[in-house]
Amino acid sequence: MADDARATAQPYGRVDPRDLRVSDAEREHVASLLNKALARGLIDVDGFADRLGAAMGAKTRGELNAVIIDLPGVVVRIDPNGRGG
Repeated sequence: MADDARATAQPYGRVDPRDLRVSDAEREHVASLLNKALARGLIDVDGFADRLGAAMGAKTRGELNAVIIDLPGVVVRIDPNGRGG
């Protein structure tokens, strides 16, 4: 293993949640959140289309979360113990 790969590797059994793959159901959930944001006037039609395309193409939670992270009221914060806050 190269030195640089070893430096960035996670300890065995520990995976960054942002690297977890997302399901179709998770993508659909984000699509519904985007519909609500559009209805509330938080994003315009062009922004909706861009974000929806990114959501449907997202492979990981990090990519999917990036689509909605700046929208108020749609992000669930997780405390260090893994509970919603």
